[in-house]
Amino acid sequence: MSVVGKYLRLGRIFRRSTKRTVIIALDHGRRHGPIKGIEDLRATVSKVLQADVDAVMVTIGMIRHVYDEVAGRAALIARIDGTGTIKGPDPTDDRLIASIERAIKLGADAVSIMVYIGSRNEAALLEKMGIVAESCDEYGMPLLAEIIPSKPFIKEPYAPESVAYCSRIGAEYGADVIKTYYTGDPKSFREVTSRVPVPIVVLGGPRKETIREVLEMVKGSIEGGGSGVAIGRNVFQFDDPTAMAQAIVEIVHKNRGVKEVMESILGMKQG
Repeated sequence: MSVVGKYLRLGRIFRRSTKRTVIIALDHGRRHGPIKGIEDLRATVSKVLQADVDAVMVTIGMIRHVYDEVAGRAALIARIDGTGTIKGPDPTDDRLIASIERAIKLGADAVSIMVYIGSRNEAALLEKMGIVAESCDEYGMPLLAEIIPSKPFIKEPYAPESVAYCSRIGAEYGADVIKTYYTGDPKSFREVTSRVPVPIVVLGGPRKETIREVLEMVKGSIEGGGSGVAIGRNVFQFDDPTAMAQAIVEIVHKNRGVKEVMESILGMKQG
């Protein structure tokens, strides 16, 4: 019964007490190479796990380098697609690089793929998603789909209607969890979460200028019905990734305020 496998694995990613999750995304190397913060991936994993995060996401090939750090401390999500690098001809051309069977053998609790809706590769990416979703159903493996509203055919990728449209398509194709953009405020984000029948976690995107900006996004997404976050650069590219991750955990799971965590965890006095 594949539903049992999915239920058990999702239970390792989402906390029973809050039905929310804090995922630290560390899969950027497949696209960006050894960028700041993940030059030594094992060291970064060790730092963020000190914050009691719920899961880490790494590319399939990096599991063998971090598995013993993760074991017994957090869930493991395997990125199983790639091929679209920032130096290649088309960063949206993300094809499968691993199977569900391989992810299972490596102990993954979920798999993740990218889907750029509105890109010129939309049809191929959605076909990929359908194939992966079918395999995930067969093996009881949760599918986290990173759904990115994209140009040139979606003119306003961050608009609530764009994010809701793309996220719903992700659910229609079989995603168990959607990772996507935050729309900027709780009210507009609820327009997304209320129209999609699976949990939605927000991505962080490129490193933001201030810590407050990151934490306000996290807080707003929760107030808008989100189920947590899947954030990478906005944790591991700050000076203290452990403290940054802990601040996010406190907001997501304990409903603490931005000002409160900035002062008590990050030591930043607010006027």
